[in-house]
Amino acid sequence: MKKTFILLLTVMISLQISFAQKSSTTWPMNGLVRVYFMQPPDYTFANNGNDAALLTNCVFDTFAAYINRAKYTIDIAQYEYRTYSGDPIYTAINNAYSRGVKIRYIDDYGETSSGDNTGVAHLNSSIPVLTSPNPGTTPPCGGSYTIMHNKFVVIDENSPDTTNAFVLTGSLDWDVEMNTGDYNNAIIFQSKELAVAFTHEFDIMWGDTLHGGAYNDTTSLFGPCKPNSGQHIFNIGGSEVELYFSPSDGVNNEILKTISTASSDLYCGMFTFTEDADADSIVAHKNKGAFAAAILDHYSSGSDYPYTNILPTGLGSDFVGYVNNYYVYHNKYLIVNPSSPSNDPKVLTGSHNWTSSANYSNDENTVIVHNDTVANFYLQAFAGDFKAISGKPLGINEISPVDGDVYIYPNPAEEGSPVYLNVNSLLNLSNAKLVIYDLLGNKLTEIDHLTSQHNVIDCRIQANGMYFFQLFNDGKPVKTGKFLYQ
Repeated sequence: MKKTFILLLTVMISLQISFAQKSSTTWPMNGLVRVYFMQPPDYTFANNGNDAALLTNCVFDTFAAYINRAKYTIDIAQYEYRTYSGDPIYTAINNAYSRGVKIRYIDDYGETSSGDNTGVAHLNSSIPVLTSPNPGTTPPCGGSYTIMHNKFVVIDENSPDTTNAFVLTGSLDWDVEMNTGDYNNAIIFQSKELAVAFTHEFDIMWGDTLHGGAYNDTTSLFGPCKPNSGQHIFNIGGSEVELYFSPSDGVNNEILKTISTASSDLYCGMFTFTEDADADSIVAHKNKGAFAAAILDHYSSGSDYPYTNILPTGLGSDFVGYVNNYYVYHNKYLIVNPSSPSNDPKVLTGSHNWTSSANYSNDENTVIVHNDTVANFYLQAFAGDFKAISGKPLGINEISPVDGDVYIYPNPAEEGSPVYLNVNSLLNLSNAKLVIYDLLGNKLTEIDHLTSQHNVIDCRIQANGMYFFQLFNDGKPVKTGKFLYQ
């Protein structure tokens, strides 16, 4: 039987196979967090058979199912809602209202005044709806206001059975393209504590705390007029979850903090990205030895600097721009250290694009989930998106082996035969070592004192799968990546 080692530079390589759309009922964190994607993940990146859940064409059926379970209250803050043939959401909302559920709804001024919020018009006329302020007017606190860009639903915050409290959020606007062809993610929390925190933010915009009651124009606060949302750190199922709202909570600082924790790998999938500092930080961590890749939509092209210069130059072939006349890359997420379970793997996601407006003017929501299973789900999704958009698996660089800094050969290798490590002499290694881990962070082997080329190594790998390596010099990481053993 033959065993194959594939390792080029600091790359992550996935099997070049076609994969069918799969739907998983795997729920990490004791079932308290559920993650869904609208485009096929790459399941070769899955840990322990935990496949990320795919909900192409049916994500809003899932949202409607949660709304149908509501017994007491529903609060909705949704930027855009364009109804379509077969749309299940407004029916679920109206049915909930008919059975006595108290409902409040906040929509965006621009989307409503342009006529795009057609779904809101289908709601029962007795459901109170608050439209955000006109961005053409100056907020009473000064500054400027742009849009109410939140995308969240809070269900049964105060249910006597705390397990019935849910928060639905992610990148999704409510329209047919988001359900079918766009790239999006949805994340659902089963947590009374988080539901209470989201409701508190909703109450600030609503200007009142009474569920189902009318909003109060005199106390309603949006954009830069809002106070800090309050509690930011939660424990959900034993994992830390952070929550921030824009513009009151300085979210871009939290984004930069999250990027700064990257030691092994990081991945950015973003609809609109104009923050130079964020792009510079991603590239800086790549240059420190972390593997880094990014996918940006074409709406971040043109004069927007991170797309046209910083990220493409800094990440090379590990950067992909998505251009499509009909669909958009609408995700807004960052994945940090998914390949290193001992280094606090995490995901940052929500409604917040990485722009100045999102940070200083818009109403936005952001969550950061510290959990290796959730991070791996997002890695599967990112790898699937990268492969679909670029035409090659995540991490494949179109270079010859002689241009690489690190590679393992021969490929394929006969079982039991020596396997060689080649470290490019241009790295000027003086006291190097190579450490190989499995994806759970278990150290498989460590090879010390790598100072010359053609070092014979024993990877001590027993099972096919993806593995993680780090090359250190004088105790500092200089190269990081993954390789596939099959």
